[in-house]
Amino acid sequence: MDDASVNRSADPTITCGTRVRNHQEAHHRAGRLAAALAAAGIGRGNRVAVMLRNDIEFLEVSLAIAASGANPVPINTRWQAPEVEHVLVDSAAGLVIAHTEFIDVITTALARAGLDTRIVEVAMPTELLDEAGLDRALAHPTQRHTTLEQWIRDHPEPLGHLEGAVADSMGLIYTSGTTGTPKGVLRERMTPHQLLSIAGGAANRMGLAPGGRMLVAGPLYHTSPNAVAVLALRMGTNITIMPRWDAERFLQLVDEHRITQAKIVPTMLSRLQSLPIEIRSRYNVSSLTHLIHSAAPCPPAVKRTAIDWFGDALIEYYGCTEAGTITWITAAEWLEHPGSVGRGADGSAVIIADENGTPCPPGEIGHVFVRGAEYWPSFTYLNRNSTTPGPVPGFITVGDTGYLDSDGYLYLTGRSSEVIISGGVNIYPAEIENAIMALETVEDVAVSAIPSATDLGETVAAHIVPRPDADLSAELIRANLEGQLAHYKIPTHITITTRLPRDDSGKVYKRQLRDQSR
Repeated sequence: MDDASVNRSADPTITCGTRVRNHQEAHHRAGRLAAALAAAGIGRGNRVAVMLRNDIEFLEVSLAIAASGANPVPINTRWQAPEVEHVLVDSAAGLVIAHTEFIDVITTALARAGLDTRIVEVAMPTELLDEAGLDRALAHPTQRHTTLEQWIRDHPEPLGHLEGAVADSMGLIYTSGTTGTPKGVLRERMTPHQLLSIAGGAANRMGLAPGGRMLVAGPLYHTSPNAVAVLALRMGTNITIMPRWDAERFLQLVDEHRITQAKIVPTMLSRLQSLPIEIRSRYNVSSLTHLIHSAAPCPPAVKRTAIDWFGDALIEYYGCTEAGTITWITAAEWLEHPGSVGRGADGSAVIIADENGTPCPPGEIGHVFVRGAEYWPSFTYLNRNSTTPGPVPGFITVGDTGYLDSDGYLYLTGRSSEVIISGGVNIYPAEIENAIMALETVEDVAVSAIPSATDLGETVAAHIVPRPDADLSAELIRANLEGQLAHYKIPTHITITTRLPRDDSGKVYKRQLRDQSR
């Protein structure tokens, strides 16, 4: 009997470190937690802030909130009190569910806002702490709040089915906030047809199936890993959760659990490639049928090496919180259109235009305007005036720049706010980043503008992370760029560093880099 047959005949499981829970138990616990939410007055129209590390309970909490009709608001676990305060106030969260590790930051954020919002504490098992490399002292709850397990014990019967609760629960989602304060995106209430279309499209393109085996490599507080994992749980897919990212551990889990599907970001691909060849060769990754990446542009050098390694399993998409997934591209398509993030799918579309909405010809860089799939709901921004229409009717822009080729494939060149203007000439950071990433000794890079000491206005700065044990210098970088880039594109300021300020979805906080370079 093959692996797939075994998985179909057994109850699928959720695994995190050494902890394993079958789906039936997870759904039952989520139903009891939903009953606790209802008893606490949390339901349709309410929002529940969730500040949890990757763990089994994160998925159970997500299911429970959806079953109650309330709206989950995941919070970045790296945020500090002022950042947390913004989301708690902006979303008007009526409850906070948080791991013990984050109780103090939540308490401080609520105090800053003058709120007395109820907190439910989630105890942290020692297995999670060990896997995440955290202090075992966090295994002891603060005793200041009701715990999640107490809530579940106090409600032995699951909440009954509430018609339309899942649709109600998907009304609000926050952007990542890498280019400013996170914005709440209020979605139009979805119809059953829209819900099924979104779920079916995602399952098909992302390779989810009953009895399949997926790996959660990214943080569940981000939209994409969260949505894919919850969908997998509803479909009966076996789920393995990484408490934190580690390149070798990723390969080990793929090999050990015969993972078929995983969702990653380009930074993870680059870090996998930084592993010595003797480590990479220890693990069999041939079980992967869908290795999906998105969230940030992937340097062509990294992508090409990844295709050599993972083959047709490597699939990329481009999208945004406001309009969902816009483009898709397979490995084979990428080799024919290197550097592209794909073409529109399921009725979605891309137009490249100038600031007045005039379309640009193929190959000319402009603003990226997108339209979501035919089944994607409309939206507004929470607590913001967003009634002003854009210059391209029916399309929106989230600040990206790029161009289309003659076949309609999209290429990203950066963010409109990050374009470097030097001596009146536009310089696009992605072109320089891709040239630097082509060096085998470079693991990561981010290019940004800094004020010029001359009359040019701005000049180019690059922050570069070398691969382990690589001999890298500013002089070597510039020497390799000579003959590849125009002289004015070669960075005048180069900083060799150990890490870049990226969020867990791979996006760089370039404002921090600009501040560091001044």
